[in-house]
Parts: sequence; C-alpha cells; structure tokens
Amino acid sequence: MTHHLVLDAGRIANYQIVRPSTRMASPLDPFGVPGPHEEAVINTPILGEFGRAKDFTGIDSLRTIRSFDPCMPCTGHLYAGGRVLHRDATTRMCGEEG
Repeated sequence: MTHHLVLDAGRIANYQIVRPSTRMASPLDPFGVPGPHEEAVINTPILGEFGRAKDFTGIDSLRTIRSFDPCMPCTGHLYAGGRVLHRDATTRMCGEEG
C-alpha cells in the first residue's frame, strides 16, 4: 500500500491511500501501456471448454486476475465478442456457485 501525503505550511493538505488493487487494475496509461491485470491476461491460453460462444465463461482470464487479488474476479467484467460477462459479489466468478 502506498500513502500519498501533501503538506502545506506544516498541515496536511491532501492524503490518499493507493491500494495495490487500484494500481494493478489500472487502465492504459497516457503512453498506451496496459496495467498489470490487462498485461497478464493478454495472450492467456483459453483452457476452459465451451462448445458455443455464449457458453464462454472467461474462467482462465479470471483465474489470472485472481492471482493478483482474490477479490477482483468478483468485481470484474469481461467483454467477449459483444457480450459482457459479470457476476455480482454473491457468486464466485472462478467456478463455484456460492
């Protein structure tokens, strides 16, 4: 965790906590470089079996992201060929229904 503190004349003018999840899940930077999550899933082999595109679950990508932070797959959305795959926090995106 990173703390960002700005002092002004001996007083705190701004204080921010930057959690690792925030940094890891960042979008493209101003130079077009993807954040760590996005970089990790680019070219991830798809091992999950599915017969039709609508049966694609994205489990392989979600497990990759989970290696950074076990909570992120519960809040993630995957865009797959015009579909958005998401689950709310009461289900487990990585395979088991809960």
